Amino acid sequence: MNEDQDIVLKQEIGNKKYSNVKFPTISDQRKKYLLHIIIEGEESIQEFHTTFYSANPNLKNAHWITRQDHPIEKENMYYRDRPSIILKKSFIVERLEKDLFLDICGLGYYTTYINGKRIDDYYLNSDVTNYGKQVYYDTYKLNPFVEEGSNEIIVELANGWYNPAPLKLLGKYNMRHRLSIGKPMLICSISELANGKQRNIVESNHDWLAEGGKILFDNIYIGERISFVENEESNPDSSTRVNMRVTEIVGPAGKLVPSTIPKTKRLKKRKPNVIKKTKYGYLIDFGKIISGQISLTISSKKQNIKINYAESLNDSQTELDYSTTTTSIYGVNDPEQGINESDTVIQEDQFLCGDGKTTFENMYVYHSFRYMKVEGECAIFDINDLHAFDTYADLTITSEFNTSNQLLNDLQRIAIQTKRNNIRSYYEDCARERLGYGGDIVALIESQIYSFDSEQLLKKVLLDFIFDQTLEGGITQTAPFMGIQTFGPSNNAGSLGWQLVLPVIVLKYMKYYGMSIIEDKRISVSLNRHLNYLLKFDYEYIKYCCLGDWGSVDTVLINNKETPPDKEFCSAAMYLIVLQSYQKLAVFTKGMSFETEKLEEKIRYVKEKLIKEYYNSKGYFQGGSQSSYIFSLKAGLDKEFPELLQKFKNQIREDDGVFKMGIFGMAWSYEILDDQDLIYQWLTRKSYPSFYSMVSNNSGALGEYFKKMNGSSLNHAMFTSYSQWFISALLGIKFDQETQESTDLLIDPYIPDDIEFAEGTLRTIHGEIGIGWEKTQEKTMIKAQIPSTINYRFSKEFKVNSKTIIDGSWFIEAIKR
Repeated sequence: MNEDQDIVLKQEIGNKKYSNVKFPTISDQRKKYLLHIIIEGEESIQEFHTTFYSANPNLKNAHWITRQDHPIEKENMYYRDRPSIILKKSFIVERLEKDLFLDICGLGYYTTYINGKRIDDYYLNSDVTNYGKQVYYDTYKLNPFVEEGSNEIIVELANGWYNPAPLKLLGKYNMRHRLSIGKPMLICSISELANGKQRNIVESNHDWLAEGGKILFDNIYIGERISFVENEESNPDSSTRVNMRVTEIVGPAGKLVPSTIPKTKRLKKRKPNVIKKTKYGYLIDFGKIISGQISLTISSKKQNIKINYAESLNDSQTELDYSTTTTSIYGVNDPEQGINESDTVIQEDQFLCGDGKTTFENMYVYHSFRYMKVEGECAIFDINDLHAFDTYADLTITSEFNTSNQLLNDLQRIAIQTKRNNIRSYYEDCARERLGYGGDIVALIESQIYSFDSEQLLKKVLLDFIFDQTLEGGITQTAPFMGIQTFGPSNNAGSLGWQLVLPVIVLKYMKYYGMSIIEDKRISVSLNRHLNYLLKFDYEYIKYCCLGDWGSVDTVLINNKETPPDKEFCSAAMYLIVLQSYQKLAVFTKGMSFETEKLEEKIRYVKEKLIKEYYNSKGYFQGGSQSSYIFSLKAGLDKEFPELLQKFKNQIREDDGVFKMGIFGMAWSYEILDDQDLIYQWLTRKSYPSFYSMVSNNSGALGEYFKKMNGSSLNHAMFTSYSQWFISALLGIKFDQETQESTDLLIDPYIPDDIEFAEGTLRTIHGEIGIGWEKTQEKTMIKAQIPSTINYRFSKEFKVNSKTIIDGSWFIEAIKR
């Protein structure tokens, strides 16, 4: 109840009953809602109570603040020591029975303490986006941390993505010249709520106090430098002595909105496999590639300790190989720091330890590594305790999978791990670049949804791309936009396959989570702008504006550039595929104001041109590579040439069963191929090229390529799309592509001869689906648990023996005919 008004809307659709809680319009202050639900059954009454609080509309009234420091310092001073910014404020709490809240955003990253106690277990917080368009804040209930009387809040700020280094990514992109950036800063408000009234206790302003922290430097691509020596500067240069005055400052232009995505946490603790003493210190092997942070305790007299990280060792197995984790140069000259502009950036932490035991741990960076090298000035020190933490977004895993084939179980586990390694507040491509590439998201989106509860993160990432949409309507290669626009058709826009991210996220969201995604006017407007942009190009121009099927085994170097097979056809076909995505959107959204006639006309024209230019008398497109086959099938060209699918399967067999496609073709093949034996033989293949050989060589993570190329990442998720096949094919959980909200389910498991059983679950918005099948000498039995709100059917190969409904779920047994 809210002020004696009913806020529950009940409705019946068919034989299903829905109850939707409708909260009143949010007022000019935070509100508290008490929700009491009573369910009257035939034999019992169930009651549920919960409490909701609305967002704080008054946070914008606080001020962005920072430490004075040196406000006009030049870029070439960035790499020098400077103590981290610590801001603090005392406040009074009169009565603990009132609801106390902290609304806060610290840019780039921040940590909050109340009365000396950390109030969360988040790391690398806050959410990364285009801060010029949107800024995400967090809300904490402070009652467990405060006491009546005097209290103190302390916030430490770090650089994060908001104050990036002037390093040049890929040797040319200076993030400071591309991203929405600024000095680390804070906005926050502490308020109390009682009797329906909100009162602010503390707001960020220039009355706060500032201090310097132990962290002297932090950068997301490099690492941290820390001094544990009290009252002593590790560098006597005057740049370490800063002005401690707190000052109000103009913050980013983005709108302040609550964060809704899963936060980054330390989710697994790992011990090293091997610690080897060397002439200069220690060489440490964790046995597997980790995306995360470290903690170690050193026993030593005062000295500087340096830690370097790498995913692999050199050929002699004695030194770290940095090539797979770096792609940047420092970008500026600083002789006092010994830095040259063209020096290669590597992952490196440093700290000045005191006498006795010193514990160092990462706070505002993470590393991708299997190996660590720990060295000291005099190499006389002991490591007393060392462990690493997997540090990534705390996404809820939505599927479980297990079979009698251990290789498949291992591949599924490794796919999930590699995905998690590269997700924090957005989908990163790899730990080397750490950029949110649209093409990688397109290739992985189905497997992502089959693996994790991705609803909120997908919505946030979609907005990231919308925020960086070009004035002309194009979608950038990455979001946040870093400047990369390889083969993009116009100013700042990305290549076509990477622009596909906009309509694909919307289509997949509607399929698995519902139509609410297009209720946001920003999204519908952006989709219209993007389609109109695409329609303005002549086919003869835009057909070249794509990278093709990136990552194919058949990739060759042409003019020193990686070039996938049949790139010209695949690029032209990608234009058709993008347009067809909008054609599907037009059907599902009843037009959404699209210029549907112009869209249909363009699709017909492009299809005719593709056939005329690239189809040949041998019965395939361009050179007949696997990539050209899968692109032609994805574009629906098999409607004119039905033999394409069979020729594609024949080509795979001629290639010894190797799937040679790149990231798009590989993902699409698991959905399009109707020969499950081919897919199964590919996934269980052990000889190179195969996932088995990739994982064996990459220390338990998937890499960028099947064969390690110079500088390629060994911690890259772009080929993890196979994980969806384990759920959709081996378990047989298949949703109709044309149905929204995953309401129509086909149960059609593929049962290989050499697997005795398979079992697993998939959580959906309707509840959990459970499937298990097992073979005996007499029969193959399948058992299924399916929420009653899902329309299900079995394939013709199965006959239903029994079915019952218990607590809103169907329990079904069937046998293979």
